[in-house]
Amino acid sequence: MAKSLARIISSRDAAASLRSLISRSSSKAIDLDFQNVEFVSRSAAHELLLLKDRFDRAICRRKAISFINANNEVAGMLRAVAASRAVPRPKEANLHIEKMSIDNLSGLAI
Repeated sequence: MAKSLARIISSRDAAASLRSLISRSSSKAIDLDFQNVEFVSRSAAHELLLLKDRFDRAICRRKAISFINANNEVAGMLRAVAASRAVPRPKEANLHIEKMSIDNLSGLAI
């Protein structure tokens, strides 16, 4: 990863270039080696996890992707992003906002 991309991976574009390389590969198991990668941003980690999921779930061009040799900071970011993806998002509240004049408000207070 450090040789192919950078020592600091900070954008979602990194996963896009990896997607192309992985798609062209005939291998069914691919290790993404994070040796010498110093940092991965939250957005890049999210995109890398999405990339892994897409290939793991693909019907015809399925590939098992593993992350190896990640330092503590990189591994921690990947874990944090994976954990946040696993938690279901709360549904948005359905609010009904009603306009009211100040005169009506003062009548409610009495």
